[in-house]
Amino acid sequence: MPSPTVLSCKPVIKLNSARQKTWEALFCVPARPDILWDDVAALIRALGGREIHHHQKTAGSRVRFVLGGVKGFFHRPHPENVLDKGCAADVREYLLRAGMAV
Repeated sequence: MPSPTVLSCKPVIKLNSARQKTWEALFCVPARPDILWDDVAALIRALGGREIHHHQKTAGSRVRFVLGGVKGFFHRPHPENVLDKGCAADVREYLLRAGMAV
């Protein structure tokens, strides 16, 4: 089995080691199966993003973030806290669209 490839994208700001590990896990192809949702939310906050709470716009497990002026909608995993590969790819694409990679 071939080893995963890590895309050569670096965050625009220096991250602490925990957030850096989450970044690297998100930019691994194929996506790693052990990325925790709480770590992803903490990464987005560390990059300057914020979660938007608006009960009429999102409900249940849907979560909305704004980062770099770009909105992102994600499905919070449940009952477990681990992202599936599709959600990990969506978060990776969101970080790129928000201009968080150099």
